[in-house]
Amino acid sequence: MKKLEIEQKYRVGNPIVVRQRIRGLGAKKIFSDVEFNELLDTNGKLLRSGRALRLRHYGGQKGILTFKGRRLRGKSKKRLEIETQVDYKAAREILKQTGYRIAVKYKKWREDYRFGKALISLDHLSRKGWFLEIEGAPAQISSIARRLGFKEADREDRTYAELVKAGSRIR
Repeated sequence: MKKLEIEQKYRVGNPIVVRQRIRGLGAKKIFSDVEFNELLDTNGKLLRSGRALRLRHYGGQKGILTFKGRRLRGKSKKRLEIETQVDYKAAREILKQTGYRIAVKYKKWREDYRFGKALISLDHLSRKGWFLEIEGAPAQISSIARRLGFKEADREDRTYAELVKAGSRIR
């Protein structure tokens, strides 16, 4: 599915408190699991141009192949996103046979919550810490972030791939 992804990521100090605040909004938990993510590239071409090709799975045969375009200007992170469900092993082999190699690999624990039309994700990235992503309309993102107690200083503008490549612990 092709869409414009609009989201903002925040660093989380205390995930227990944030989880309580999310539930206090009335958000409904819709998903939780470990995600395995592989960003694929050919000689760094995609990553250098600000684009990404990601193959994600949750430990089974089903996977999600995602293309992310360049970031667009704006207060929140905006970019083209095209996703499709795939057979993980078959997609991985096709990508390998066509010259794509894993450029960045990471796993994270993710909890997804639905709040109206917004998607709120509480993520734990090993050795990097906890993060909150809010996906929705820009005004909705700002409102939810404020209601959850996040400030401008809590924003994290780097992608998970950039955080993994940075090699240092955030919190």
